[in-house]
Amino acid sequence: MQLAAIIVSLVLTAIAIALFSRAVMEIVRFLRIGQSLPAGARTDDPTARSITLTKEFLGHTRMNRWGIVGVAHWFVAIGFLTLGLTIVQAYGQLFEADWTLPVLGGFVPYEMYIEFIAAMTVLGIVTLITIRQLSVPRRPGRKSRFAGSTTWQAYFVEIVILTIGAAIMVLRGLEGALHHVDHYEPAYFLSYPLVLAFDGLSTDTLHTLVYLVAMIKLGTTMIWAITVALNTDMGVAWHRFLAFPNIWLKRNASGGTSLGPLLPMTSGGKPVDFEDPGEEDQFGVSQVEHFSWKGLLDFSTCTECGRCQSQCPAWNTGKPLSPKLLIMSLRDHAHAKAPYLLAGQNTDTTPATALTEAQRPLIGTAEEHGVIDPDVLWSCTTCGACVEQCPVDIEHVDHIVDMRRYQVMIESAFPSEAGTMLKNLERKGNPWGLAKKKRLEWVSEVGFDVPVVGKDIDDLTGIDYLYWVGCAGALEDRAKKTTKAFAELLHIAGVSFAIMGGDESCTGDSARRLGNEFLFQQLRQNNVEMPVTALGDTPA
Repeated sequence: MQLAAIIVSLVLTAIAIALFSRAVMEIVRFLRIGQSLPAGARTDDPTARSITLTKEFLGHTRMNRWGIVGVAHWFVAIGFLTLGLTIVQAYGQLFEADWTLPVLGGFVPYEMYIEFIAAMTVLGIVTLITIRQLSVPRRPGRKSRFAGSTTWQAYFVEIVILTIGAAIMVLRGLEGALHHVDHYEPAYFLSYPLVLAFDGLSTDTLHTLVYLVAMIKLGTTMIWAITVALNTDMGVAWHRFLAFPNIWLKRNASGGTSLGPLLPMTSGGKPVDFEDPGEEDQFGVSQVEHFSWKGLLDFSTCTECGRCQSQCPAWNTGKPLSPKLLIMSLRDHAHAKAPYLLAGQNTDTTPATALTEAQRPLIGTAEEHGVIDPDVLWSCTTCGACVEQCPVDIEHVDHIVDMRRYQVMIESAFPSEAGTMLKNLERKGNPWGLAKKKRLEWVSEVGFDVPVVGKDIDDLTGIDYLYWVGCAGALEDRAKKTTKAFAELLHIAGVSFAIMGGDESCTGDSARRLGNEFLFQQLRQNNVEMPVTALGDTPA
């Protein structure tokens, strides 16, 4: 038994180390396919980023919003990171059944910690398995957050964790029996029932059981490593490693969610100059390699947990968009196409599957064999619920908008409703195409004077606030009620304010979220200059 355990364990270990090392290098090469980002965009303030990573991991800030799921996952994650020395212990036990770690092997606090974390890892993974099993039948189809996830990978990872955790506890019981623990001791405070169960067995039998269980523990660990190494797109497993850099490299070093203003459109690591764009500038994303390296890291980090999917208003109202499935599709496509991209000009040795994948359009219908269906792309409301929920800080909205930018500005491919709105913004400066003079009609409907820049006042001296009313607030009947109520509150409070003269345009937010970054920049610049224009050359 001992000889078989040693041979099996060492052979599997050698294979696992070789394949896992190769997989790490493949992932590094894969990420380098992505476009560069502006210098320092993801590496500013390393101290703050490290603090953010520590808080998010140790506090499980996103996971713990889901109560028991977060607590169970915390113990599983801590077990993965801190039970590594039990692997060393198992290797030693292959050669000497009662072998213990130097120094730590007899250190009671360490042994108590190992027992507690191993037991809680088992309890945690059993809890997560139970939740998954209860979720699927109770919430069939799209009602389950696990709908569309790669089931075999999830079950494989869960069984591996359960097996390893149980093996640690059984080995602890066998160790106690071999060391003749005949009464309760703190070092065996959780495994003592197992010690009692093995008590009375012969020494040879105990040795054989140690060799067997150590082999099971090490063999399961190495089979996991081999499987993961052969599937570099297996986010369910790789997120254990990739989540840390992905969180550290998130948009905001201070730890804020990657929402708010959309990121500027970049090409070659530099913001695009819309007044004088370069001939080689890439507008948006039309191929998976046009995503930044951070985008490719996002895709590879997806755990397929479905939290984003469960909170998506589009998915919950029957639309085809699932943020999870979108990220998974981009991940699978990127990894499948990677051999073709990495081959460069030499495609003779490129696998046929990669060549086929390279022919697929990034955005296209099922008939076109597209990676992302147009209906999926345009179902997104850019509300950011997916980004808010993601436990590994994937930036779904930024990637969706990047794909929209190419579709709108290069392909002119967008829903007809969006086309009407964009034309109205270009011609009339508002989504409804109403005349600019209508912007000031609400002023006559309040019982006090509202100063208008360029009409009632010539400069902003004595004006505390320039009240930006906006298109909806000035033109949409329901929103106008809010505008008038707010203006009345300012008037009652004695706040000195004024409004624009009616020549301002829409902020361009809707155009930007649809992907028309060029139109947004035009409207933005027009509004920035408007107060100065309305007042002559008087600085605002």
